[in-house]
Amino acid sequence: MNCAIKYGVIAIALCTSGLAVAQVFKEVSAEVGLDYIYPGNDFQMVGGGVMVIDVNNDGWEDFYQAGGVFDSKLWINNRGKFRDGTSEFGLDKLSGYFIQGAVSADYDNDGYQDFFVVNYGRGMSRGDKKSPVLLHNLGGKSFEVIKMDNVLEPGDYSSACWGDINNDGYVDLYLANYVATMGELIDSNEVVIGYKPTCFENKLLLNLEGKVFRECSEEYGLNDGGCGLAASFTDVDSDGDQDLLLLNDFGEWTGEGNRYFRNEFPKKQFIDHSIESGFSRLMYGMGIGQGDYDEDGDIDYYITNIGRNCLFENENGDFREVAKELNLDVTFVYDSVRGTSWSGLFFDVEFDGDLDLYVSKGNVLTLVPKTVLSDPNRLFVNENGVYSDVTSGSGIGDFLSHRGSIIFDYDHDGDLDIVSSVVKLPWSVFSKKEQKLKLYRNDCETKNWVGIKLIGEDGVNRDCFGCKVLFEHESRKMMREVDAGSGLASQSSRILYYGLDDSKKLTKATIYWTNGTKTEVKKLKQGFFYEVRPNGKVKRIK
Repeated sequence: MNCAIKYGVIAIALCTSGLAVAQVFKEVSAEVGLDYIYPGNDFQMVGGGVMVIDVNNDGWEDFYQAGGVFDSKLWINNRGKFRDGTSEFGLDKLSGYFIQGAVSADYDNDGYQDFFVVNYGRGMSRGDKKSPVLLHNLGGKSFEVIKMDNVLEPGDYSSACWGDINNDGYVDLYLANYVATMGELIDSNEVVIGYKPTCFENKLLLNLEGKVFRECSEEYGLNDGGCGLAASFTDVDSDGDQDLLLLNDFGEWTGEGNRYFRNEFPKKQFIDHSIESGFSRLMYGMGIGQGDYDEDGDIDYYITNIGRNCLFENENGDFREVAKELNLDVTFVYDSVRGTSWSGLFFDVEFDGDLDLYVSKGNVLTLVPKTVLSDPNRLFVNENGVYSDVTSGSGIGDFLSHRGSIIFDYDHDGDLDIVSSVVKLPWSVFSKKEQKLKLYRNDCETKNWVGIKLIGEDGVNRDCFGCKVLFEHESRKMMREVDAGSGLASQSSRILYYGLDDSKKLTKATIYWTNGTKTEVKKLKQGFFYEVRPNGKVKRIK
């Protein structure tokens, strides 16, 4: 790691200077204009997602903050400072929606990023009683609200992800659907021992040439009803189509484990490969983080939980669970009290060429206040394949109730920053802590890097969801995918970054497009973004 780790004391130092620094990240939300304070006590079922979107195509990525039963916000990035653009862009029309999260995509391939919100419509005798909506971007100036009532009935939609499942050049959408009713499991002594939920079925919206969506989850075998909380379209088996990973909550009580649905394209069918692949776990499935952590050319997956988190190492489309052996399981807060993790996101903190890991942590009502002061967010750095917990002194170890998180370079200073949302819990009334979204600015002295932004055309969806880039540099290689939904109800930057350490140029990158073609680019200079298109055109952006 470029910010070197001194084992034992876990001090962080800048390798270039050898001087110890107090922290790698600094919380700067107030400095950059993020002033919205979560206004009240949520009932623990709604909100917390965060989504990156470049609303006006100015190259400075904005983001959307899902507010649950309270207001959601669109934050417009003005060269590293933010303003509330919610009303300006017509999104105050969403007042009254209990928004869990959002995911953005140019669904009609017109050059502007639209987005879709998932909301708590009904369930457990609560909800806003509304169906989800699509927000159509009108030339980077405002959004048109397109209601989906004729396609989707109200449900407890917890998260969503994009993916072009039939490779027709238009992105489709999968919605995880959560709890319909909640009961209690009672033992023979009439003592409550667990949860007994009934669940809504998940939904798949097929995009018909950017004009309308058709619900077809049953047709494709994806109408799972296991209380879905997170999902990700991703090419697990490296065969060029989008498979689906799904996390189910309350698994240890319902017997419904996590799912790996393998895409049988060109057939209109997904096959449940969960048990055979080793992906099925009975757990409180929370969030999915994608990354080629072991640098072997395929994507691995970090899965969060109440208790033991899992890292599923991809082995030719099957999985080996390795979190505990890498000290990334984060099972306990202390003694036998289980911690609660939400978004686990891989990214290269210091651009030394490997993937580090951020985990957002946040208590749920049943664990308050016992673990309030001892379950902070976590930061793990990768040093030659060995992960070390450097949370202490890193600047991200906040103990408030975090949920969704995103990674992007908000200030264009050449490193990756973190936005992590906060949900207000009842104990906050007494804690006198600021219950607001946190922006952690990366203050590590980073090494060299390149960024690749893919632009789809010629049968490839505009955002290039499902496209992959194999970075090869000197003796190393790493596969990356464009983020179409990750963590908990969140979505990070579409730009694929690769750390070069001290090198001045990237050896080679191979782009695998969803239309079956590939493009090779070589000797990209460090410190620049490069737009790459399927026709081989490469444009350098400062």
